[in-house]
Amino acid sequence: MAIFFVLITFILCWIWIEFTLFISNRLGSANKLQFSYHRFIWYLRGIALLLLSTSMLYMYFFQNISFQKAIQYCLGIIR
Repeated sequence: MAIFFVLITFILCWIWIEFTLFISNRLGSANKLQFSYHRFIWYLRGIALLLLSTSMLYMYFFQNISFQKAIQYCLGIIR
């Protein structure tokens, strides 16, 4: 059940991040000397997927109660 909540939270946060980056790219000025927008987005997506998969593997294999309680606390589903 905690993995489901982590996935839902990840998806909602990622939608917000993509929307914010899309708007900031449209409103910002184009500077060729800066880091490429598309390269930055793919690095960010890779890091996000790595963090998501690492946390899910940790939850699945170790079943650490303190980690699950921290996620429940962050998501506001304390019983």
